[in-house]
Amino acid sequence: MDQLKPIFSALLRHKVVLALLVLVVALSCGVVSNCVFLMSVHLKRLYMPAGFDEDRLVEISADNLLIPHSDEARRRTREAVDALRQLPGVQGVTLSNMVPLDDSAFYPGYVALTQQDAQNRSGVLVDVYGGEHLAQTLGLHLVAGRWLNPLGFVDYADVYKPDSTVAPAEALITEALARRVWPGQNPLGKRFYFTGGDRPATTVVGVVEHLPRSYALAADGEEDYSIVLPMRLWLDDGVYYLIRTEGPSQRRQVLQAAVDVLRKLDPHVAIIAQRTVADARKQQLGKELAMARALAGLCVILLAITGLGIVGLSSYWVQQRRRHIGVRRALGATRADILRYFMLENFLLTSLGVILGMALAYGLSMLLMHYYELPRLPWFYFPLGALALWATGQLAVLAPALRASTISPAAAAAG
Repeated sequence: MDQLKPIFSALLRHKVVLALLVLVVALSCGVVSNCVFLMSVHLKRLYMPAGFDEDRLVEISADNLLIPHSDEARRRTREAVDALRQLPGVQGVTLSNMVPLDDSAFYPGYVALTQQDAQNRSGVLVDVYGGEHLAQTLGLHLVAGRWLNPLGFVDYADVYKPDSTVAPAEALITEALARRVWPGQNPLGKRFYFTGGDRPATTVVGVVEHLPRSYALAADGEEDYSIVLPMRLWLDDGVYYLIRTEGPSQRRQVLQAAVDVLRKLDPHVAIIAQRTVADARKQQLGKELAMARALAGLCVILLAITGLGIVGLSSYWVQQRRRHIGVRRALGATRADILRYFMLENFLLTSLGVILGMALAYGLSMLLMHYYELPRLPWFYFPLGALALWATGQLAVLAPALRASTISPAAAAAG
């Protein structure tokens, strides 16, 4: 305590500089805490489990606006799917409205527990997948219940036409969604209402381990909120061909052969996209890695600016206190005493900034929650930010403090 009084007395003689440095430390602490948290969110998504056999899947997005609706579209659909299934190395084929982690389609829905909520389009926002044999083609892992009844499929267009009252009778949901909607309960047999209209309830018949949303950049923890409905798609619905190969090494060969078959069947077809599902994931989640790197760079820049500010201020104070330091040395203070004095002074100054920075970090977290629907900053990121600033402060002040400790007693006479 005897050392604190002269430290505070010295600091208060430079109120403006003190206030500026405290604000810099506070700003760095608040931003760094949130940046580290956002980095963890992005990296978590980068390495999130796929939940399906992405290394054996290829996708083709094809379109032909000349295809007539109804019977002709169905005939051509069956013809195309049958031809693709005959290709060497193909284990399964399905038409889907979108592809997991593909980032090229978005079919949202709301899982509501009451019909009123469904009509108001409120509830838990989910991605809605459809397609015959979709679960088996993807290779989803069933953890409870059963697969969808093949006899219970309805046409996709009938479900999504305006003012439709059609709702699939059954659904598969992910474990993450089950925990969100029915926490602590067995979801099998639970009923929910699908988005919009005056639809009957849909019953959960199976739970799959994982099925990521097509657009994975959802709020943290919600990347796996997906359902699979027994909806049958045709070429006039705007679909994706999903093809499951017998092994990863056959993906490129099967992809090219599938494109050739589709063009042979229909010379007017437009191939919009053709790629492996693993490549689609890399393209989308590569954005996550870029964002994580950008946030890491921001943290480094902020800590560097804070460190340089502390170095500059400490060097200035050492220069201003040369006579004072010389007097202390003449009165018996050792080099270790001088070093400890400046290290403690900087620790106290940094601690004041850290306290304000924690309040700022909380405020920034609330703004991100409100405007960007991000999760609340977990409490353990506050001490992480504080430790980063304390370490930066102590390292930054070390060189000026060592220089101060080398000032000789003769500096008092030189005054």
